[in-house]
This record gives sequence, C-alpha cells and structure tokens, in this order.
Amino acid sequence: MAHEQENLFQSAYESMAPDRHDYDAYYSLDETWGLYALHCHDFYELYIHFSGAKFYCVDNNVYPLESCQLMVLPPFCMHGLIGDSAPVHYERAFLYITPSMLRNCGGGFIDLERFLNKYHTAGQYHFLLKPEDAQVCKQLIQEIHANLRTQSSVSRFANYTKVLHFLQIACQTMKATQEVMEPVVVNEAMHEILSYINDHFTQPLKLDALARQFGVSMSFLSHEFVKYTGRSVYDYVLYRRVLLAKAMITTNHSLNEVAYQCGFNDYSSFLRIFRKMVGMSPSAYRKANQLNSQGQ
Repeated sequence: MAHEQENLFQSAYESMAPDRHDYDAYYSLDETWGLYALHCHDFYELYIHFSGAKFYCVDNNVYPLESCQLMVLPPFCMHGLIGDSAPVHYERAFLYITPSMLRNCGGGFIDLERFLNKYHTAGQYHFLLKPEDAQVCKQLIQEIHANLRTQSSVSRFANYTKVLHFLQIACQTMKATQEVMEPVVVNEAMHEILSYINDHFTQPLKLDALARQFGVSMSFLSHEFVKYTGRSVYDYVLYRRVLLAKAMITTNHSLNEVAYQCGFNDYSSFLRIFRKMVGMSPSAYRKANQLNSQGQ
C-alpha cells in the first residue's frame, strides 16, 4: 500500500494476559461498546455471545448472532464483530487456549485439537448452546478468571477441572449440532471488497486501484471499510500479511522467504512492521513458539 502510517497501528493480535501462555478466560457485560475490529491470535478461542451484537465475521463470511451462541475459532483466523452499529448491552464470555494446552486436556482419551479442526475444515464455527449450558459456561469462565492469578496449586488444579468442564460442554454441543449456519451479507460492497483483499493481500494493493476496481470513490472506500471492519484498508492488509507470517514462522520456512511470500518488498520492512504489531522480532517469535510447543 502507499505511504506507511505506522503511527496509526493498533495491534490486531489479541493476546493472553502477560503472565499467561496456556489459557485465559474473560467475561464482560458492557452497556456500550464502541471499539471493535477484526482481529486474530495464535491460539484457539471459544466465545459465547449472550446479547448486544448482531453480526460476527470469520474471514470472508458473516454470520448473524443469537443469544447463547458458541463460536469456536482456530488460530490464525481473522474474526470479530462486524457491521455499521456498535453493540449495546454487550455480554460475552470466552476461553483462550493454546494448541498444546488443548492437546493436554484430551488426557489421551480424545484428540481435542483434531476434534475442533474437523468442524473448522467443514466451515462450521457457530453452535447454539442450550440456555442452561450457556449459564454453566458463564459461571465457569467467571470462576476461572477469578482464580487465574493464584499461586495455589490446589486452585490451579481447580481451574484445570473447570476448563475441562467447559470443553466438555462445548464438545457435546458441537457433536449434537446438525445444522450448519449459513453466512449472510450485511453490506454487499464491503463484503466483496473484504473478500477480494482476503484473497489478494500478499499482492501489491493500492487504495485508488481498489476504488476503481469496485466502482467507488476513495473516500467512500476508506470511510465505509473502517466502519465495517474497524480497520483502515492499509492496516488490514498489513495485519493479514503479518498473520500469515506468524503461521509460516511456525514452519521450516526461512524468515526471508516468509517476508517475500507474505507480500513484503524487503526483509527490513517486514522486520519493522512485524515487531511493531507483534511486540517482538520474527526470530524471537519463532523461538518463543518453539519453547511453548515443547512445554517449557
């Protein structure tokens, strides 16, 4: 994109609390919620929507939200609230969990990562909890969050059992779900533009060229895209590139190869942007990922 405006960057990568590297939990009820944007992370998210929001986007698709709706989102997947209105009385709860922690939670009886990925591969991310199960899950999340910072081994073990209980309810709900939710279109122009960017973000993209291609003005594109996704076109393209880079860094690709395949013209710009967004260099991220995978 033309003219880098790094001072406008806001991290698209939701992270766990600074002292967490395995799982995290959060519950909140906000009367108004004005700041939201598409985002991603390198762990699984199990998100329960109770009230307040209307639409949720997962990569190219947008889905209507209902009360007690469970969304199971894999690592390196762009997702978040979407639309042209801010949520009111927004209530939600979610569990973050790393792939390694998820594997441990299977206890040798079930490969939980493989179980979740089976649904993602089929394009199924949304499931409807029974109201009573949703309330149990909310209580579990609140209790897990309250005990997260404790140093007591007994409390940590209690949290682990609560995580298992939450996952058990989620898996039972997923297994019992027969119907796949169909995506909807809430803004046809922005839907087409977002889908195009998702498919071409590693290629050179310019705002004026996108505007001409889709028959809109640059000002309209800039304004409506921010209102729709919470990100500028420029920021969104860079986020997608760094998102892909984070996924590729966990493989055996060289860092130079990662930079060029993700759409960066040179390694120095890749290093600068990656460090600004992720908070560490690509090599440090690779090392941290390897240590976490080894359980250190």
